[in-house]
Order: sequence, then structure tokens, then C-alpha cells
Amino acid sequence: MEELQKLQKTFPNIDPFLLYKWERIFSVFFDRNSSKKMDWGDFYLVTRKVRDIYGAESVQWDFARQALAALWEGLCKMADADHDQLISLNEWISTLEKIDTKHPQKWFTDYRNFMFQLFDVSKDGVLDMAEYCDGMLLYGVREQQAQEAFKAMTNDPCAKLKPEQWGKFFDELFFSKDKSAKGNHLFGIVLN
Repeated sequence: MEELQKLQKTFPNIDPFLLYKWERIFSVFFDRNSSKKMDWGDFYLVTRKVRDIYGAESVQWDFARQALAALWEGLCKMADADHDQLISLNEWISTLEKIDTKHPQKWFTDYRNFMFQLFDVSKDGVLDMAEYCDGMLLYGVREQQAQEAFKAMTNDPCAKLKPEQWGKFFDELFFSKDKSAKGNHLFGIVLN
């Protein structure tokens, strides 16, 4: 709560709900080593977790290594204002604040596509609840919490998310100020 109050003072023109979501995304999905800054080590921890879950010979691990390296490079170009190879929470928020939601930057669309492809273990072009829950496990989200989030988004535990639905939910998670938007639950977070 204190962190959010600081952010609201630093970024008074950004909706508090967006600040809350952006801080959660940063803390849970990017700052994997809890250093309060994003660095390549955080991305490496994700690739290692992918290897641990799917195996060193898996398509997911090979894909994660390549995609995360490109994503980190793109994100650094956009967000690392002081060029120290670290992205602070303030740099992260400043970067998201500048995104044109109708024409987002390449790093953002790459990240959206990376997450879908990483979770689509069967490579059938859709995500079911099991794939979604496995993907969320990579980021430390408990299975029950992931199942609740999937149901909150789809209203159907048997649903299969297509890339277009994923993209819509992804954009809602990052940019919707509507607290009832289904995309708010995309990263395994059930928001009330």
C-alpha cells in the first residue's frame, strides 16, 4: 500500500488502478529475484524455471531462451533511461505510460505473443485451463489461483483461449481502467 501511495505521488496523472496493476505485473512477473529492479537475471530465472518444468530438450525452453533475450533487449532500449542495464519500477511505469495502445511498441507485442506461445505447450493455437495453469506456475502462481483467474476470464473451465482473445485480455490487463474487465485476471490475479 505504501508503494502504491509513493507511485501515485510520482505519477499523479496515471489512474491509480493502472498503477496498481503495473506495479503487480512488475513485482510478480518481471522482478523475479525481488531486487526492486528488473535485470537480465530476472529473465534468466524464468528460462531456468521453463527448463525445470518442461525439460532441457523442450521446445518451450529453446523458445523461452531466444524470446526472452530479444524481449530484454527491446525492453532495455525503451525503458532503461539511465542505461545501467537495470529497469526500475519508475522506468517501467514511464515506459507503459507512453505506449500507444492502438499501435504498441514491438517489445510489448513480442511479450504478448511470447506469453501465449510459451503457454501453448500443445502448439495447437489455443490455451486450455491446464496449459494456462502450467504457464502461471512458471511465475509462482498457485494452481487453484490460476484456475480461479481462468474461470473469471472465460466463465467456462472448458474454454480454450485463442490468440485474439489472449491479446484482448492482455491489453485489458495492461491498459483498462475498468475494474470489471476480464483481462484484469490474465496473469493469475483475481482482482475484486
